[in-house]
Amino acid sequence: MLQVNLNWSVTSKADLDLGCMVLTRDGMGIAVQPLGSQLGNLDAWPYVSLDQDDRTGESSDGETLRISLEHRRQFTKLLVYVYIYEGAADFRTLGGVVTISAPSGTWRIHLDDSPAGATACAIALLTSGRDTLDLRREVRWFTAQPWLPNQLLIDRAYGFGFEWVPGTKPPL
Repeated sequence: MLQVNLNWSVTSKADLDLGCMVLTRDGMGIAVQPLGSQLGNLDAWPYVSLDQDDRTGESSDGETLRISLEHRRQFTKLLVYVYIYEGAADFRTLGGVVTISAPSGTWRIHLDDSPAGATACAIALLTSGRDTLDLRREVRWFTAQPWLPNQLLIDRAYGFGFEWVPGTKPPL
């Protein structure tokens, strides 16, 4: 099991979202993320799940994404990312931390280290290796444009080729 956790400061008044673009060997793909209520499934396709949409940073557990490594042979690539849904111009004052726990070790990425204006970050890329998934730390920053949302920018940079449609979350 690979686990990625996102936490941020409740005082920030921002809504951050954790997500994962998934592409399998048979060409199927999905973005597991709160937007669109695509929380995935750990026990069935896409073998990636997100536990909740923490809209305020109030949850002590934050948002946790899990990837089943038992199904590693089915994946071509997976990209874990985080973006600001609303409430902040960039990550620099949000107190955001992403923790990746993999069989090979644990990494912590502090989102406050972002450049000014960054609204999304590609955190980690997993690609198929010989009977494994190779995990690489990315920490690549993106700045959304009104006509180019965060997910589309990340998708273009990593070549997933998904079709993105505008979306909003229901009110709290």
